[in-house]
Amino acid sequence: MGKIERYYLELNDRFEAINCNDVFLEFAGSNAMDNIESIFSKEDICIIKNEISTLEVGKNTPICFRMKGLDGKYSWMASNAHRSKHDTSIIRFDIYNLSTAEQDTPEGYYDEMTGVLSKTAITDYAKKLMAQTPTRNFYFFIMDVDNFKGINDTYGHMKGDEVIVEVAHIAKECVGDKGLVGRIGGDEFALVLEKIHEEEELRNVLRDIRYNVREKYADEDNNFTITTSLGGALYPDNASNYDAMFRLADKMLYIAKAKGRDRYIIYTPSVHGDWKDDAEVVTISQRTKQNQAKNVLIMDILEGFLLKDDISVCEAFKRVKETYMLDEIYLIDKKTGKSTFGITDGEEDSELDLSSLAPEDYQPIFENYPIKVINMYDLKKENHQKFAEFMIKSGFRIIITYYMKKIPGGAYLMYVSNIGSACRFAETDFSDLTYFSRILELSGKLSGCDCSEK
Repeated sequence: MGKIERYYLELNDRFEAINCNDVFLEFAGSNAMDNIESIFSKEDICIIKNEISTLEVGKNTPICFRMKGLDGKYSWMASNAHRSKHDTSIIRFDIYNLSTAEQDTPEGYYDEMTGVLSKTAITDYAKKLMAQTPTRNFYFFIMDVDNFKGINDTYGHMKGDEVIVEVAHIAKECVGDKGLVGRIGGDEFALVLEKIHEEEELRNVLRDIRYNVREKYADEDNNFTITTSLGGALYPDNASNYDAMFRLADKMLYIAKAKGRDRYIIYTPSVHGDWKDDAEVVTISQRTKQNQAKNVLIMDILEGFLLKDDISVCEAFKRVKETYMLDEIYLIDKKTGKSTFGITDGEEDSELDLSSLAPEDYQPIFENYPIKVINMYDLKKENHQKFAEFMIKSGFRIIITYYMKKIPGGAYLMYVSNIGSACRFAETDFSDLTYFSRILELSGKLSGCDCSEK
């Protein structure tokens, strides 16, 4: 398949050129910016002007026209025109030179069902960006529809196809002129966002996609019946080639699914660890086996710890640590800020000391909910800088805390995943750990635990 050249052009309401990319200048020449009408076919100028004159703010419209290159020949172009929300006099054109892909059939470059780019086209485009010199930073994301199989099974494949088309349309509209959207298979899409350079702008686009999909399919009781999940990273900061970038984005999408779906995950090394040294993405069958092991563990602890009394507190903690792939577990005394016991990979009588911090640096975080999931990114956003620094110094990636009010004086149970750890929490893990912590709290046995005993 040939590679279609893409140009970027900005016009104002007076049909004057005010901005373009280098590829456009290579095609039309630098003089074209001084007399932009001269490069369009006379038959098409009226069509273009009519289309943009009625274009509403923030909306897009497709326009096809002929444009003259430096060789004096006209080539057919397919464009997407967008009127800016920030300056309503500006119309932005994403232009595709159809003559540069003469070997392509329409279904070869565009996905026939949705109208977004095909898998081959979006892949080629991402690889072309990566090959450019000097290197250009851009975000790459994978998105899919949550529980799509359930949609097909419940409503039928025609409804499923309708959802795919609508999600594609929403993603394309939200991305706008900031990048491209392609369908890479089934309900999966790839987003190449080469014109987004700030993370806040990225988050706004990702939030818009999620929100608009939810709102489109909200039922009468405002229960969101269809949602999307996204995962991605920044090139070349987080991956050096397309295959590595795709694997990393896929891993972030997996984490978004595991955390409960209807969310986006942006790869952050301090939160997600060094993915290159991480384990491969867990398959569905492996995840099923893990969930079965977790269910068996909770039942064994419930029976052996409370009913038969043949499992010690420390043995229960060791089994929880192994089954949930945790790195460290501590019980912190609220008064002293020091651990009364702890388990790590290397030791069974480890210690953790929070007394170097003021109570206000961590207690409000720990006591906000019965169970609290803490990562450094959220702490920095919530202005808990000192505890964020403590986590970095300690090598902690994520902490799950349970506030034990019924223990005399109060205590905090901490489940820790370290930086670089292969541990990835699923949404059900939080419920399991809450249930397990509650069992321990109500048992009254924690005061007698000595994890140095064999």
